[in-house]
Amino acid sequence: MICARCNKLIQPGEKAETITNPGATAAGADIEIHAVPCRPAPQQTAPEQRWSD
Repeated sequence: MICARCNKLIQPGEKAETITNPGATAAGADIEIHAVPCRPAPQQTAPEQRWSD
């Protein structure tokens, strides 16, 4: 399983938590995360600034 928070492998025997996402229009999904809080994976939230000469 891959942790939905940090995108890293959850090792066999490692404690994990299952979170149910009911979904607004679909059947929803169950996602796995590390039981011990992990650092979220970095995400780019804005376009990269382009500088012109």
